[in-house]
Amino acid sequence: MSALFVREEHETGFTPILKRHLEATPGAIAVAIVDAEGEAVDYAGDTIDPFDIKVAAATFRIILVELETGPHSKRAGLPKRLWVRGATKGYMLDALPDGYALLAILDSDAALGHASRTLDGTLRAIFREAGWAAPPELSHWSPVEVELGPDQRPRAVRAQQGWVRAVVIGRVATGLSTGEVGYRVELPEITRPGSTNHEATLVRGIDEVWYADLPISET
Repeated sequence: MSALFVREEHETGFTPILKRHLEATPGAIAVAIVDAEGEAVDYAGDTIDPFDIKVAAATFRIILVELETGPHSKRAGLPKRLWVRGATKGYMLDALPDGYALLAILDSDAALGHASRTLDGTLRAIFREAGWAAPPELSHWSPVEVELGPDQRPRAVRAQQGWVRAVVIGRVATGLSTGEVGYRVELPEITRPGSTNHEATLVRGIDEVWYADLPISET
C-alpha cells in the first residue's frame, strides 16, 4: 500500500527498528512507542494519520495502567502483553520498563502467531537501543540463519561458534500461521549446562525469515 501520510517528526534511534517491524510483519499497519505520560516517543506507519496512531497508543497506555493497578494484577502479576482483536483491526500492546509501552496495530486478519514472533525480535532491539536489560522472556523467538538440505529441511544453523549441524526430529503440526513451516531439531554440537541434548524449534515465517524459539545466535 502506498504512503498516505508524510512523516513530519525527526527520526530517532527507534525509527529504523519500528520500520523493520512493519516490513517483517504482514498485516502490520503501524507501531508506536509511548511513555508513561501517554506521549508517543516514536512511531512508524504511513497509511494511518500519525495523530490517530498517537491517540491509539495513549489510549492503550491508559488501559495498561488500569490493568496494572486493578485486582487482576494483584492475583496474577503485572501484565506483559495484551492482544485485542476488533472487527477491522487488531492490537498488540507490550509493557516496557520505566512505564513505556509498545503498541502494534494490525489488520484484523493478520497472522497473530507470526506477529508475535517478529515482535519478540523488535522488542529485543528496542531494549538494546534504550539501554534496558532484556528479560529472559524476550528470548523466546529469535531470527536465525538456517541452511537447508536437498530435501528443503534444515540441516545447519548458525550459532555463536559458527554453523552447527541440525538433525530434524519432526515437523511442527500445530501453532503455525498459514504459510509458515516449522521443525523441531536437535543441535548435537551445542551443549548446555545440565543437559545432554540441545533442541530448538525452527519456524520459517511468512516473511521467509527463519526464527528459533531460543537465541541460538547467542548460545
